[in-house]
Amino acid sequence: MLRLFRVWRLRLRSLVRRDAVDTELHRELSFHFDELVAEKIEQGLSPAEAGQAAHRELGNIAALEESCRDQRGVNWLLDLQQDVVYGLRMLRKHSGFTTMAATSLALGIGANAAVLGAFDALIVQGLPVPHADRLVAIQRVPLDNPSRLAGNSLPDYAAYRDRSRAFDLIDASIKWEGDVADDEPGTRPERTRGQLVTPGWLSSLGIEPLQGRVFTAGESEPSSPARVVVISHGFWQRRFGADPAIVNRQIRLQGATRTIIGVMPADFRYQEPGIDYWLPLYVGPQPEPGARLFGVRARLKPGVSVAQVQAELDAIAADLAVEAPGHNKGWGVRVRPLNDFLFGWIREPLLTLEAAVALVLLIGCANVAALLLSRASVRQREVALRVALGAGRGRIIRQLLTESVLLAMIGGAGGVVIALLGQQALLAMTTPPGAPPLTAIGLNMRVIGLLAVLTVGTGLACGVVPGIRGARFDPIDSLREPGPAATPGRRRIFPQSVLVSVQLALALVLLIGSGLLLNSLIRQMQRDLSFDPAGLVRVDFGVPAASYARRIGTHNGFPYFEIAPSASQTIERALTRLRGTPGVAAVGGISAPPVDAFVLTTMEVTLEGSNSRGAGSSTNGTTRPAATYFLVTPHLFPTLRTQFVHGRDFSDRDTATTPWVAIVNETCARRFWPGENPIGKRLRLDTVPEEQPREVIGVVRDIPTRHTGDPQPVVYASYLQQPSRYRAPWAGLFGQMLFIIRPAAGAGPSAVMADARSAIAGLDATRPLVNVSTMESHMRAATGEFRSFVWLVSVFAMVAALLAAIGTYGVMAYTVSQRTREIGIRRALGAGPREIVTLVGRRALACVAAGLIAGLASALALTRLIAARLWGVTPTDPVTFAGVSILLVAIALAACVLPARRALSVDPTLALRND
Repeated sequence: MLRLFRVWRLRLRSLVRRDAVDTELHRELSFHFDELVAEKIEQGLSPAEAGQAAHRELGNIAALEESCRDQRGVNWLLDLQQDVVYGLRMLRKHSGFTTMAATSLALGIGANAAVLGAFDALIVQGLPVPHADRLVAIQRVPLDNPSRLAGNSLPDYAAYRDRSRAFDLIDASIKWEGDVADDEPGTRPERTRGQLVTPGWLSSLGIEPLQGRVFTAGESEPSSPARVVVISHGFWQRRFGADPAIVNRQIRLQGATRTIIGVMPADFRYQEPGIDYWLPLYVGPQPEPGARLFGVRARLKPGVSVAQVQAELDAIAADLAVEAPGHNKGWGVRVRPLNDFLFGWIREPLLTLEAAVALVLLIGCANVAALLLSRASVRQREVALRVALGAGRGRIIRQLLTESVLLAMIGGAGGVVIALLGQQALLAMTTPPGAPPLTAIGLNMRVIGLLAVLTVGTGLACGVVPGIRGARFDPIDSLREPGPAATPGRRRIFPQSVLVSVQLALALVLLIGSGLLLNSLIRQMQRDLSFDPAGLVRVDFGVPAASYARRIGTHNGFPYFEIAPSASQTIERALTRLRGTPGVAAVGGISAPPVDAFVLTTMEVTLEGSNSRGAGSSTNGTTRPAATYFLVTPHLFPTLRTQFVHGRDFSDRDTATTPWVAIVNETCARRFWPGENPIGKRLRLDTVPEEQPREVIGVVRDIPTRHTGDPQPVVYASYLQQPSRYRAPWAGLFGQMLFIIRPAAGAGPSAVMADARSAIAGLDATRPLVNVSTMESHMRAATGEFRSFVWLVSVFAMVAALLAAIGTYGVMAYTVSQRTREIGIRRALGAGPREIVTLVGRRALACVAAGLIAGLASALALTRLIAARLWGVTPTDPVTFAGVSILLVAIALAACVLPARRALSVDPTLALRND
């Protein structure tokens, strides 16, 4: 150990005090030489003969000094220092080459760091909370459609809670909307979104409140006198101006006074966006069946795996299907890690983006490698001179690799900026409905380390082939030549041509992929919606269910409510006020957005005269049809400008005392009554006994319920023709209405929106102002996530095309410079512009053709990987393939224009002057 310490101390001293150590070494060797001379003199030799004998015995003193220096084991550091200094000098000398190459690498390195950093933060690392690996989300799933995940009912949650032994804790939540006002007179009410949660929901993530506390188990009991609420950080700042004395302040929520007991911190973001507060939710030992609208989150016991709890809950689900088949038959359970539940949706987009940016980096590497190969040919005389002075080929390769890594480090420094911009672009991505915002992406130490690895690896990948090729030549021939372009052998640019073809092929793959996605997005945005959204104004209006729905019992295991007429009366008054608003041409109402509603109401339907019986398989093997269900007002379809295929619209005469009627869409008519005229046919919604058969009076064009996917059957019913009793979960449907306003000619949406707010505010001074927006903004938001994704892929594709164009230009310019003497001779012998352009263009066309063939073949195989993201277009769409190929060929040929003009401008006299 002492010897090792002494060795490393001496090595460190030879680095820190190099000159002093070299002086000591020189003195020591001189001392040995002098002593040897003295010894030879004592043996009888003359001083001259003694000096010669000492030289013969010791050898070359300078070589001996070098050998001694090598024994220190640190010379490689000194050589590296020299290589770095020399490499920086050469890169600074050729600033144009350095800028072009570093920019190419910066784009690829930075984009990869951004996407891989996001993938690491959101998918690999997981949630930055205690016990993140033990947090799971539980959902129900139809066994006949495993891709359609649903929430849980309260009996589902109670079964998990009481029968499972795998959880430390398990909690449930459900969305809730309410009108909030300070418990002071004259305060402005506000419509807000909250959650009803069981007591452990807020504490399960291990995040402490910023102020106050969270619920206790006793505060969720129905008998508890405490009426408490915990608010979000954003709501505390927006509504209460970040009042430091907010704890114990009282507010009115849906008419009931509640006490604020806590404020959650700003980083409590692992729930649905837009949540303003949390209220206690009580779940008894035997809760009644209801809709599967509850979220369930649990923390596993130590040592319990997701696979184990999945098996346990599968058994519980099977028992529930036997005990209560009407509610549970055909339903399974899906257990997922909580991080996957929250951010799993971004896995596929990030993998697609990573494939895109990896192609960009490969194109950048090929670009830089081609530039380095061209530059290595130009530097042959320099390298030959260094070899002649004693540098070994290993040292030459190391020097060239050092320059390549330095170039990559400059690109990596620029890549930091690109990574920051890329992460901001990823943070701006629109998240799907119900998903939390992307806020956890940043440049942490893992991302910085990844950036460093990418930088060094890229530098070595770019420089290894040019370095080896640059050191494989005859130094005597290179020093004998007058210039780098004199020998025909030096004009061979086969490696550069291959790299150009590779760049074009990779760029073509990325361009075709982005073209298919862009084509799909355009088809989505141009899809025939069967209505005209231009200029339409949306007015969200709601009546609290507690004001009109009174529970009276159960029906088929579901809570059963008496529906007071006050809900429809309030909607009628609001509709009347909106119709009287200045600048309004038409107004209609629908219970949910006609396209991309967050939750769609689906009803089972019984057709009169049909033996169809059940949503799934029934006892006699038949299947009862199901349809999406909307409550609407008269004049909705004329407001939307939706055409009737058959029949008529609802009218004000269609009331609860007249025969009940319905309107269906084309898909419903075609599927329920194939080959028949549906007008006059009768159907019955399978809801409650009070539901009456409805006669079909009209068929309208298909309004898609989703931006993507095939049309589904839809039944429209008048909001005035509804039973007086209804079961959960759809009892709250009767107080919700989305009013759609068509402004009159010359009236702008902004003015109509302001007047609509005033009209609703005048209906009830205690009612908060409703959300008013345009239909077009809703349509844009529905495609926001896909649009952001396509935009990012398209940007990377254009960057790839730009890099491929730069690489093509660089190689063609190098070709012209290498063949200047040949072009001069041809011009002197009478070659015209056509022959010169043909000479230069042949190689360009060969590179483009090879890249096109390889790119098309690769794209045919790889575009199938994004088939799930496409809509209305196949992964091998010939129009996209042909259009993108023509575009890339045009870009590549445009990059050859300037080198061709340079070839045409060659002066034969100047080109041949050196011969």
